[in-house]
Amino acid sequence: MANTKTVQYLNRDFDSLKAQLVNFAKIYYPNTYNDFTDASPGMMLIEMASYVGDVLSFYTDNQIQENFLQFAKQRKNLLALAYNFGYQPKVTSAASVEVSAFQVVPSTIVNSQYVPDFGYALILEEGTQLQTNGNGNVAFYIDGKIDFSNSGSSPTNTSVYSYDINGNPLFYLLQKTAKATAGTLTTTTFTFGNPERFPTVTITDNNVISIVGVTDSDNNQWYEVPYLAQDTIFEATENTATNDPSLSQYNDSTPYLLKLKKVPRRFVSRFKTNNTLELQFGPGVSSGADEEIIPNPDNIGLGLPYGIDKMMTAWDPSNFLYTQTYGLAPANTTLTVTYLKGGGAVSNIPSNTLNTFHTGSIAVYGNNLNGDPVCRHFKAEPLNQFKTIPSTSFV
Repeated sequence: MANTKTVQYLNRDFDSLKAQLVNFAKIYYPNTYNDFTDASPGMMLIEMASYVGDVLSFYTDNQIQENFLQFAKQRKNLLALAYNFGYQPKVTSAASVEVSAFQVVPSTIVNSQYVPDFGYALILEEGTQLQTNGNGNVAFYIDGKIDFSNSGSSPTNTSVYSYDINGNPLFYLLQKTAKATAGTLTTTTFTFGNPERFPTVTITDNNVISIVGVTDSDNNQWYEVPYLAQDTIFEATENTATNDPSLSQYNDSTPYLLKLKKVPRRFVSRFKTNNTLELQFGPGVSSGADEEIIPNPDNIGLGLPYGIDKMMTAWDPSNFLYTQTYGLAPANTTLTVTYLKGGGAVSNIPSNTLNTFHTGSIAVYGNNLNGDPVCRHFKAEPLNQFKTIPSTSFV
């Protein structure tokens, strides 16, 4: 019976591995090999084995280290770990500021009191861009609408702008605040042919701040989600009698409602190591119903004639990758991606210099001749009714 040989597993570097191999040969093979000089062929083999062991030990330690956020050093692994924890990394820092928008409206008499006539109140639609005069014409983007007729979470401050000859208020000044982010709206398009599972496209700009919207050739909206398995999002809807009759009475304090929306057209975005942004879509390439390739739990036990009941059939778990479970895959269409880019030190501007209307549209609500409410949109010319709050600091 062969003697049991003792093997040490604590040696991890070249010198300790070489010393252990030499000692191993001296103990178990004293009569077979005893030339341990540096020029001997046996030492060459021992040193080569030590070299391989050292390299394998290094890569083992490195791979384990890159699995922990506090020890990882490679950028691609740091990004992957960040997304795994639900954090959205940023590749650029954009300045942000609160801006004040002003509008002058005439007064009206309600219950024998002078109040602003909110029938003349304007709405700056979502996506309005402001710009500085000078300083490189830095553009700022307002994510959300400014509604002078509605207070809600952003109160509409009113003050008397002018008086008539009798000392009664003639015009009122309305003021609203909103958050603006430095950046330029940019669009790019991607064309898709035959459907492919999990297709990806890349935005080559390396200073992308966020995705504003994605639409296809049929004007269908595609929504960004944290992961493709999430098939619903929360969407803000105006708190009106049409959208929710029971809650519209709280419109002044709650101008918007959060409602759950199912989104089969969705995508995820991931920053790459070169700071470009990759968009990935779902695997739904099947033109048939999902029940044809995966079981539908809603149909179990119904006993309907002509119903699809194949519960005794063996199903391949990978069939889910061909359904709409993880979203649709765009096919035979062109996607238009609108995103905000910019940031950096150049986006910082002095106070009270953000005062020019750059792009956007303004809407005014009123009644037509029949008394029905209508909304009129028009593109606004550059306005000088914006200013930054003096106490606001830029970051």
